[in-house]
Amino acid sequence: MTQHTNNPKTLAPAGGEPCRAAVPELFAVDHVAADLVAGMQRHCEASNCRLYAASEPGHFVIAGWVDGLVALRAELLCEPSLARVREALESKLEQLATLAPLPTSSEAKVKLTEVGREVVVPTGTTMLISREFTFDAAHNLPRYHGKCERLHGHTFKVRVTVKAPLDTWSGMAFDFHQLKGPVETRVVKVLDHTYINETIANPSAEFMAVWIWEQLKDLPLHEVCVWETPTCQVTYNGPPRD
Repeated sequence: MTQHTNNPKTLAPAGGEPCRAAVPELFAVDHVAADLVAGMQRHCEASNCRLYAASEPGHFVIAGWVDGLVALRAELLCEPSLARVREALESKLEQLATLAPLPTSSEAKVKLTEVGREVVVPTGTTMLISREFTFDAAHNLPRYHGKCERLHGHTFKVRVTVKAPLDTWSGMAFDFHQLKGPVETRVVKVLDHTYINETIANPSAEFMAVWIWEQLKDLPLHEVCVWETPTCQVTYNGPPRD
């Protein structure tokens, strides 16, 4: 392997800082056209990296400290012809990031009172929390005289909204994940890519909203909305209250 540079200076971290590792990081890049080598060398030198030619034509190894590799990526962003080199470099930087230890934080730093003002919430505040879902299915409306009497399909969209008191310490009223699970299990997976008439006898959007409510009635429901098309939607707020 030969060094592809005329610059005799020693490879060192940016700014002349002491080395933070025994050896610089290396990554390989292959199938580089001959007319691109000079440009690749120029960007490596500008970033305090070194370019080495491998034994196989068009194959190279680039060495550099992390700061230099980051600078090299910035150099390559404006060079579409060297996209192959940039992609190999980004893969290396991604690998280095996953090997780095996760940042830690003291308990004091994660407390809201340590980083900003508390939000003043009136007693008894409630929130409406919604999540939307889509699925594809076929149906027909046997009690309707018109086009929808015949078999057809839709990409249905469903929005389920729950109402819950706001917890003034956590800042949450109802976890989005607690909403996702029941809806996907009891509604989406039941109806997706099916003939809905086999589940709901007369599956108008209105009856579908009522059916969905029944499947989720153990949740603190506020409303269920069903879209048959992007512009046609019904809303159900639950059974009449005494």
